[in-house]
Amino acid sequence: MTEDLIKEVKHIQRCLVNKESEGEEWEEKMQIIRKLEEVSDYLKDALGRGIEF
Repeated sequence: MTEDLIKEVKHIQRCLVNKESEGEEWEEKMQIIRKLEEVSDYLKDALGRGIEF
């Protein structure tokens, strides 16, 4: 299940990257993308330790 969560997070990131935005909206989008990357990294670390979500 953790692998599926990682795939979903990556899919959301790709959707955000492809979304047109400017100015403050672009900055917020980039912040969200960075936070999703942190979530993805956390899930990968957990998976490496044998923790399933």
